[in-house]
Amino acid sequence: MDQRQLRRWHYRVGLLLAPFLLLQAFSGLVLTYGVFSPVDTALAEEAPEVVRTAWNLLMLRLHYGPGLIGWIYHSVIGLGMIWLVLSGVWIWFDRKRKMRQARREG
Repeated sequence: MDQRQLRRWHYRVGLLLAPFLLLQAFSGLVLTYGVFSPVDTALAEEAPEVVRTAWNLLMLRLHYGPGLIGWIYHSVIGLGMIWLVLSGVWIWFDRKRKMRQARREG
């Protein structure tokens, strides 16, 4: 795969994974620091039980995903992130190598 194709695929995979990564990050932050988390019990006690339960269940399902679909979802996100990191490092090293060559020749 040449540099141009690699960059194109890196861009496409990044755009494809971005909404799912944002969803994971948002739901994880809400579960950890959110208004209805156990950390903030004073505010959590003010909300009705139905709201707390529904909100927590929604965030838990969004973050962890149910069953096989959740396993596939997290596997795709994890493998996609690994691919993005490796391809990004490859692009960076290749660009750095080309810049060194240009300096030596110029």
